[in-house]
Amino acid sequence: MPTGPGSREPRPTVSIILATLNERGNLPELLAGILAQPLPPFEVIVVDDGSTDGSREFLTGAQLSDQRLRLIFHDGKQTTLRAQCVGIEAARGEFVIVMDADLQHPPEKIPAMVGELQRGAGVVVASRYAPGGAPGPRTLVRTVISRGAEWIAKFALTEARRVTDPVSGFFGFRREVMCALNPLYRGYKLLVFVLVMNQGRPVAEVGFRFEPRTRGTSKVTQTLRFFRVFLIEVALAKRLERTIRVHPESIARLPQPRSTEAV
Repeated sequence: MPTGPGSREPRPTVSIILATLNERGNLPELLAGILAQPLPPFEVIVVDDGSTDGSREFLTGAQLSDQRLRLIFHDGKQTTLRAQCVGIEAARGEFVIVMDADLQHPPEKIPAMVGELQRGAGVVVASRYAPGGAPGPRTLVRTVISRGAEWIAKFALTEARRVTDPVSGFFGFRREVMCALNPLYRGYKLLVFVLVMNQGRPVAEVGFRFEPRTRGTSKVTQTLRFFRVFLIEVALAKRLERTIRVHPESIARLPQPRSTEAV
């Protein structure tokens, strides 16, 4: 695969989206793991929200040696959900994989997730509770908050009941599933919206072990503030669910990716 500065690669089949903020200690290992995976042609889109720890300098240097890496830099934090949406809007692949940049999501699971999408799933969720998965070590408080968020999502959203881990941050979907979200939406759990957008298409799960963070600091504070933001997200997802059911013609799907390479 050509990677020189002037090369033009064919449109990728898979787009992998990473939202980052001060992940310099994790990025080298993460990108090496992703780029080594046996996948159809793919791109990695990193959306950085104002890192000050050298992440941007590392990413800029990494892009020079591998043109599968595409970078979007913002000056300030806009929350994980919005950063991921920006990356998805720039994606050129038929299949989109969203994952965290803190090494808690293993790149080795990406081929299995892409395989499920190739077999017809509209959404694939890397689940801590599916066969082969595990939530990993966590405090009682994090357990209560995480399980509580899962229960709320399943109680409020019909599509969330079809998966074991509706608040996973590691998931994939076919591009035609995705709607354009209001750019004012903020939060952390894009999956609850994607599940609603899926509208009954097949759903698949791939079990994974959620690993504890070893470098850097968590961007999602597991406190009452997280719960407040999450409740707003679920309410917005519920509104979207009703709109899709009653007025499906009003929902704008993302356009299909262009056949030429984006800047």
